[in-house]
Amino acid sequence: MFELFADDTPNARKISIMLEEIKADYKVTLIDIGKGDQFKDEFKKISPFNKIPVLRNSQTGQSYFESGAILIYLANYFNQFMEG
Repeated sequence: MFELFADDTPNARKISIMLEEIKADYKVTLIDIGKGDQFKDEFKKISPFNKIPVLRNSQTGQSYFESGAILIYLANYFNQFMEG
């Protein structure tokens, strides 16, 4: 299972679209940047630089940052949308 930490931004939406397209098991945790949620200590454990979106693989505990890198990671992980 994956957990997407995000606000309603274009970069987060493209990751949500990818997760839906590959039929991944995931949940979304809202990080309200208008309220400063990205600066809370609990979130800093996941994203040390306070950036969103963040994708966490719950099986490995590994977190991934930067929407483009997350999309490439998911394509490779699920072996979809990448030319072989």
